[in-house]
Amino acid sequence: MASRKKADEEKLKKRRLARFRFKRLVHVVICNRYWITEIEDREIGNNVTRNVAVIDRRLTHKGTLTIIEKKILNSPPAERTREQRRVLRTVLRKIECLQELTVDQLNDLAGCATFEYFGPGRVILREGHHPNGVYFLANGEITVSRLRWDSIYLRHNDTPCGTRTRGQMFGEIALLHDCPRTATCTTATDCELLCLSRADFDRILKHTLLDRWRQLQLALERFDYFKYWTNDQVRECCLLSRIVAFDTQQKLPVDGDARYTYFVLSGQCMILQCLTVAKVHGTYRLVPIATNESAAAEQTSRDASAPPMVKCLLTRFSITFWNHLPAGFSVVMPLPPPPPLQQPTIEHRFIDVGTFSCGSVFGLGEPMPHRMVVARNRVQCLVIPRGWLFEKQQNVGNTWQRIRMKLEMTIQRDRLFEQFVRDQRWQRYRKALVREYVRLHPRQNATQLADVPIMCRVEQGEI
Repeated sequence: MASRKKADEEKLKKRRLARFRFKRLVHVVICNRYWITEIEDREIGNNVTRNVAVIDRRLTHKGTLTIIEKKILNSPPAERTREQRRVLRTVLRKIECLQELTVDQLNDLAGCATFEYFGPGRVILREGHHPNGVYFLANGEITVSRLRWDSIYLRHNDTPCGTRTRGQMFGEIALLHDCPRTATCTTATDCELLCLSRADFDRILKHTLLDRWRQLQLALERFDYFKYWTNDQVRECCLLSRIVAFDTQQKLPVDGDARYTYFVLSGQCMILQCLTVAKVHGTYRLVPIATNESAAAEQTSRDASAPPMVKCLLTRFSITFWNHLPAGFSVVMPLPPPPPLQQPTIEHRFIDVGTFSCGSVFGLGEPMPHRMVVARNRVQCLVIPRGWLFEKQQNVGNTWQRIRMKLEMTIQRDRLFEQFVRDQRWQRYRKALVREYVRLHPRQNATQLADVPIMCRVEQGEI
C-alpha cells in the first residue's frame, strides 16, 4: 500500500515537472517571438536538426543585436569568456549613448550587462518608484509620460512628454540624483533592452554621466533665456539636450525636417543665401522659389522680349506703277520677321548675409528658403528639442516665437536681391571708369602684368 502511494506521488511529481517545463518553454517562446521571427519561414522545415543548425548560424537581425549576441547576454556574466566580451564590446560601441565611453568602461559593461525583451504596452519604469537600474534601448521605441494635475477633473493624468528611440538611455536621472523615478516609461513597440544594475551603474558610468550633466548645466547658465527656469525644467532640459561640435565649413542641419534648436556656445556660423536669378540682356530678375528653372526661364524670356501684341493683318494700299498696272491693284507688303528671342541664363549666386556668434540662437522654425548655416570655424552648440522648448512652461510670453519673427524680418530675399543688383551696377560702373581712365591716360612705361611677381598680385573678385 505504501509502495503504491509512493509510486503515485512520483508520477504526480513527474507530471507537474513536465507541465512546468512546457509552460516555461511556451513563456520563453512568447517573450522572444519577435526576434525568433528573424528566421525566414521558407528555411524552416520538418527536420529539427536542420532547423537548429539554421538558427545557430543565422546572423542577420532586425536591430542592433544578433541572435548569437543575445545568447551571450542571456548567459551568466561570470561565465562569459574573453572572446565573448570582445564581441559584446563591439556591439556596445554601436549604441549611440555609449560611443564616447572608454575601452575599459565598455569592457566592464560587456561583463555585467544583461538582455531583456518587452512587448508593446509594458511598463518598464513607474513614476515615484525606487530605482534599481538603468536601461539602454537596442531596438524599439519607449514612450515617456508624467503625472500632471487636471484642474477640471481634479485628478492626475498620465501625460506623454517624450519618447526614447534606438540607441538612447533612460532611467539614469533617479540614479544620478538619488531620487525616485521622475517619469513613467512604457514600451510603444517591441523593445530589446540592455539592463545594468544600480551597483554596476555607480561603479562604471555614474562619474562620467555626472560630468556630462555639469557641462550641460554650465552651458544653460550662459544664456539668460534659462535664468528663471525651475530645477525640474533644468533637469529635464539636461536630459533632452546635448552639446554638439561642428568642424570648419560643415553644414548645420537646420533646414528641412530638423526638430532641434541651436544655441551657439563657441565659434561662429555664417548664413549663406542662394539667390536664383535669370540674366537677360545684362539685367537680372529674381526667380521665385516655387517655380522650377525651366518654367522660370520660359517666363523670363517672354517678359524680356516684351513686344506689343501685333495682329498680323494684311494691309492693302494702292501703289500704281505708272500706267502699266490696272486701276485698284493692291500690293501686300509682309511685316519683317521678329528678332530671335534670347534665352535667359539661370545663375545661382551665394551671398554671405550674416553671422551667428557666441550667444546666438537659431533653428526655431524660421523659414530657410535656399538658405543654409555653415560653420566658419569650429563651433560648439547646445542642441535642445524644439517641440519641448515650445511647450507652455518653457515658452513664457511666446519668447521663442518673437525671436523667430525677428530672424524672419532680418533676412529677406527681396532686399538681398536689391542689394545684389546695386552691387552689380557698381561693379560695372567701376570697371567702365577704370577703362576710360586708362584710355585717356595711357601708361608711360612698358611694364606688363606678367612682369609683376605672382605673390604681389591682388585680384578683385566679383560679388
